[in-house]
Amino acid sequence: MTTKTILMVLPILCAIGLLFTPSAVYAHAGHNHGGGGCSDCNPPTLGVDASGKRQVSGGITINGQTFDVDMFQQDLDSQILQIGEPVEITLKIYDNRGYDELKHVELNLGHEEKFLSGVMVPHYPVTIEWSKTFDGKTTTTVFDKQKLVKDVSVQVLDNSPIIGVKFNFIPVQQFDANTIVTKIWDQKRNDNVNYFHNVLDIVSNEPTPVLVNSVKSMSEKTSEKTTQELTISNPLIDKVNQDIKCSAKDVHLLRASDNSPVCVDAYQASVLIQNHWAIPAQ
Repeated sequence: MTTKTILMVLPILCAIGLLFTPSAVYAHAGHNHGGGGCSDCNPPTLGVDASGKRQVSGGITINGQTFDVDMFQQDLDSQILQIGEPVEITLKIYDNRGYDELKHVELNLGHEEKFLSGVMVPHYPVTIEWSKTFDGKTTTTVFDKQKLVKDVSVQVLDNSPIIGVKFNFIPVQQFDANTIVTKIWDQKRNDNVNYFHNVLDIVSNEPTPVLVNSVKSMSEKTSEKTTQELTISNPLIDKVNQDIKCSAKDVHLLRASDNSPVCVDAYQASVLIQNHWAIPAQ
């Protein structure tokens, strides 16, 4: 075989060798390096993951009482609390990618269903949110139209893959906090929601005065309140929308819980809308 023939055949043999050498061509098989799809779709959890495996013990602690968290909803031992007594609720969150992946932790005090534009949506008297932007900045936001709580604070302890989020507040009025709802999501939009029932019974130690014809008076007030709630319509939504101006980079939404306006970035807007926690402003 001549030298010229060898030089012509050699590149062909090299190409064939590469085609049939898995170690060279598929060295990164099984790993997603920025391509399409989701290589890690496990949502953060307070207890068990999607496969039913327990990742966290004692996922929620309420005033020193710790409970394991099941999937979606469960009953807890109710605590009777006087107005003015501090409340501390700590969530232990497992995220296999750690603190950097966690983006939003939300604590809702109380839960009921209300009609909004003909659709039944959840309503929470008090909502405390902790959020983290893509550049690592954190914010705490409190939604409390009736001024039911005070001295609200949120503390975060990073012990990845376990992250502790501690909520502190003091109730200043009697309200229904029997059900607490937590909402958590990460950077990949994986979310988890838990409902805890029979949590807090907030009472007042002040006696309630009994008035003459109180039964009739209460009946009339209840009827009037029901009528007013049924007359809420789109003009009210339009008025609320006019009271807030979002920047060009933000999305204008209405929270499903109480119809309050909020400005969020496009990522947060997609999570809120997909989970029916907010609707686009009209």
